[in-house]
Amino acid sequence: MRRLTLILSDLYLPAESAGGSVPRTYDLPALDWLLRMADVQRIGDWRDWLRSLAGGPDADLRLGTIASRVTRADATSDEWRADAWIATPVHLEARLDHARLVDGGLLRIDDVERLRWCEEFGRVFGPSYTLRPGGDRAFLLSGIAPVAVHTVDPARLLGAEIGPALPGAEAPELRRLWTEIEMWLHGSELNNARQRSGKRRITALWLWGNEPGPRGGNRGDPADYDFQGGDPFIGGLAGHTGTDATADSFSVLRVLRNHAVVEFAPLTGGQQETLPALETRWFAPARAALEEGRLEYVQVVANDRLFTVRPRARLKFWRRRRGWLESLA
Repeated sequence: MRRLTLILSDLYLPAESAGGSVPRTYDLPALDWLLRMADVQRIGDWRDWLRSLAGGPDADLRLGTIASRVTRADATSDEWRADAWIATPVHLEARLDHARLVDGGLLRIDDVERLRWCEEFGRVFGPSYTLRPGGDRAFLLSGIAPVAVHTVDPARLLGAEIGPALPGAEAPELRRLWTEIEMWLHGSELNNARQRSGKRRITALWLWGNEPGPRGGNRGDPADYDFQGGDPFIGGLAGHTGTDATADSFSVLRVLRNHAVVEFAPLTGGQQETLPALETRWFAPARAALEEGRLEYVQVVANDRLFTVRPRARLKFWRRRRGWLESLA
């Protein structure tokens, strides 16, 4: 491995008008240095950037279609599903005049519970619609007729109002199914069991990722990359190239290809994905490997920006010190 890309997939700083929450400030000296010494490029949506860069001939497939080919034991598929939507379980909070996606409201579902949800969904909505496991962060829903509608990654809405991001009148089937799923979830015994065990209820399945991908781009060979992470899109790319589990730290990262792409959800993931854990396990050792010349470059992707740091970055001593949050803003 000569190149490393670290994707912080839910680290978005909200616009003032969106009313979302700013991440808690931690002392992260290695991340401070990486972002301060980097060349910065605005790339927009990281999935569009990555599939244009490394998607090969399948770069213009829909996100849900790419995610439909995963390699986990409970959700293996050898074929792309053109009608697949990513269905992210979320916890919404009703306010007087709107609904919000709460902080930490992207829910993780364990293996056993995922299968139970899929079975119950099939009894209620089958055979017209099907729900399949898509990893611990999402399900994959199929059966909705193709519709030209823009959808939003729910990670962009943490702590914010959801109304402007919901599908409009141009997608009546999607809106109807969305509402019916919310009603089903409201009365589900599986949700009652979650509540009794101290877990947040699933109040909606956020349906997204079925619009066509960007055309053009470099169209690199995905076989040049090792993809690791829990995001369903990353899982689909990993299934295509034959990689799977995510390493716990840089020190145990073992890849077969020159470029490793590792994705984390520091705001909504487990303890091993929090920013302090990533500082110790990934940012600091990646900086050391870069300064020792063991890596050609390190990239950090966050808040629609690409930060690229090369070994000679330490010579840029004139760059003023600033914290990682300021660099991302």
